[in-house]
Amino acid sequence: MASEKNQFGLKRQIPAKVKREVRQRSKFGCVVCRNAIYQYEHILPEFKDAKEHSADRIALLCPTCHTNVTKGRIPKEVVQRKYEQIQREERTAPPRDTEYFVNHYQNLQVKIGASRFIEHQSIINIDGADVLSYRKDKFTGRYLVTGIFFDQKGSKLFEIIDNEWIGSTDIWDVEQEGRRLVIKSGLRNVVFDAIKNEENSTLKINRLNMHVPPFHIIVNQERLIVRQSAIDYSKAIDVEIEGDFTHGDCAIYLDSSQTKKPEQGQLQIVGGKGVWLDGTGIWFGFGNISALIYKVALWNHGCDVRSVSKVKKSIVPLADQNYFVIGELETRIRKYPKWNEELYFLNGQQLDSKPYSWGVIDSDEHNHTELFHISRQESADLALNEGFIGFYADDVIEQEWSDKVFEVEVKTEDEFGNTFAQRVKVSNINGREVIRRTNPQTQKLFHPQEFAGTCPWRKNRD
Repeated sequence: MASEKNQFGLKRQIPAKVKREVRQRSKFGCVVCRNAIYQYEHILPEFKDAKEHSADRIALLCPTCHTNVTKGRIPKEVVQRKYEQIQREERTAPPRDTEYFVNHYQNLQVKIGASRFIEHQSIINIDGADVLSYRKDKFTGRYLVTGIFFDQKGSKLFEIIDNEWIGSTDIWDVEQEGRRLVIKSGLRNVVFDAIKNEENSTLKINRLNMHVPPFHIIVNQERLIVRQSAIDYSKAIDVEIEGDFTHGDCAIYLDSSQTKKPEQGQLQIVGGKGVWLDGTGIWFGFGNISALIYKVALWNHGCDVRSVSKVKKSIVPLADQNYFVIGELETRIRKYPKWNEELYFLNGQQLDSKPYSWGVIDSDEHNHTELFHISRQESADLALNEGFIGFYADDVIEQEWSDKVFEVEVKTEDEFGNTFAQRVKVSNINGREVIRRTNPQTQKLFHPQEFAGTCPWRKNRD
């Protein structure tokens, strides 16, 4: 282990202020090859002969160049000349690093504040342009990250092109130690702070202060806040979120075309679509398969509040009631810059999200009719839908086609002669031995699906 002090009693640890000056004068990369992975190298005199830590005599070297200097392959005089040359140059090659954003595992997750976004092809997209995104290389299977980051004034901090991060030489300070990358615009002004955890395949953004008009993304440790401002910054709306979002198109999607000025509309939380605030163009978890929301908070700074016209339902479902509707589901596509949103219509009535099918009632080249089980939380008044059957499975079992949706357990044999129990539609028994006709819990026919905690059968009421 290297001695903590040299012959003159100088400690090996370089003071933080000197380190920062060395980074600034080296323009945040190895002075020989511009690699952004660096070490601090005493040039002349070497550390063993130095009496002080002087930014005039210390430069940044990458591990490879540092080894070459130690072995005498690169003379110290060359390092000193390169260091002085970089300080004189107005235009210097930016520092680069091809390893920091490399992910060696599957299911890359990005944690922004306290929110986790797992397997979203775009992490931040503003008006159709990816600020941070990744894709999986079809040959190597590893993730390739691409992005561009700005500071609170809208100036570019750095960019990432297929895992290679390219820094700017004009910013105040960039410090990369191990798995952590910190960028500052001033002594106490951190505009980007991220740490990579290879063990659980996570890139965690702890601090971010990025302004791309009219949006401002602020991450401060465990908080993620997105602001939309008016053109003159006289009004603004902040949205803070905390949640886990899995498998979607875009983690944070910001669309300024949604409104010419920010307005506080209705907060929408829809399965399969994410969370967004009408009137702002702020959208979290766009197109995600699943989401677990812990917190949503809003701050209105002088903006108008949109009037919300809620549908007054002809029949308000009780806590144990959900809709049963037959009909043909139509899917329409709404195009976005890099992905599409599916809109669902049942017998011409638009739904919030894709409904669950209990089974096909009738199908031919002109018609495809299914029975759908739809949550009572659906905003549309489905009691007025032309295919409305009722609120309970009891209403369904009275239909002549009920054998096409309810199920029984039958004995089935595979190609190797092994037998096992299988649930099939009553209409699809096809001579197989019926093991169980009713569900022991309900003493009714088996049904395909139910909403959590809500049995679809009518309870006996006195």
